[in-house]
Amino acid sequence: MSGSHTSATDARARARQIQEEQRRKDSRRRTGVIWGSVLAVVLVIGLVVAFVLNRNGDDAATAGPIPAVANEQGGIELASATALAEGAGEREVDPSKIEVPKQSASSQPETLPNTEARADGEPTRIVLYADFNCVHCADFESTNADQIEQWLEQGEATVEYRMVDYLSAPNNQNYSARAANAAYCVADQKPEAYNGFVAALFAAYDEHQGKGLDNAAITQLAQEHGADIASCVEDGTFRSAVEHTTRQARVAGVAGTPTVFVDGKNWALDGEDKTFADWAGAKIAG
Repeated sequence: MSGSHTSATDARARARQIQEEQRRKDSRRRTGVIWGSVLAVVLVIGLVVAFVLNRNGDDAATAGPIPAVANEQGGIELASATALAEGAGEREVDPSKIEVPKQSASSQPETLPNTEARADGEPTRIVLYADFNCVHCADFESTNADQIEQWLEQGEATVEYRMVDYLSAPNNQNYSARAANAAYCVADQKPEAYNGFVAALFAAYDEHQGKGLDNAAITQLAQEHGADIASCVEDGTFRSAVEHTTRQARVAGVAGTPTVFVDGKNWALDGEDKTFADWAGAKIAG
């Protein structure tokens, strides 16, 4: 009887052991399935993001319109605080045809296209390469905006913005490109609002700190300056133009922003330790 009891006990113990081993196997199998599913979802999300980013890049690299008020370099020139200079006219640009050479990230160009001084008696020419998501560009604007505005109002200088897309990234939803597109939208639809809108986009950096604004906020800023650009922003109407301007800047040797020229001279190379206002002011004064 004792032997029979021992055998039954051993059998139950063995059964429990087998059940426990099976439970552990099932648990490992479920865990493997769960992690496999998680990894599959992550992979799919990664592929979707990569597809969207690549598609956006491909779209920007195709031919598209550029505002008639933009010049050959893609710049928008302020002839006064509320008036834009004449551009190169309605046309399409194709950034895919521009080959960008490798360049040093620390290089500073000595010359740039169409930045040279005008004839005697003509306003001083200020040309600014900038990115709307560039903290140093925002700082430059906040420091010098009042002085530049004064030069514009007095007819002493013109100011040309060549907005580039150097700092777009997934974490800011390609903000540099979206904001530059919006600036083109305003220049095209309501030229007199361009100066104020550009200033507002730079001022917004203090709020978003590099994360960028969404399209609704960009559109709202434009509305506050009297421009309805909702469809232009959502459609990315001038994204090809932004890419075209960006590639031309890289070809010219513009490695970073802001890059500022006055009458053909690069502030970074010619300004020594002078503030921009002092350096440019001396050139304007002659």
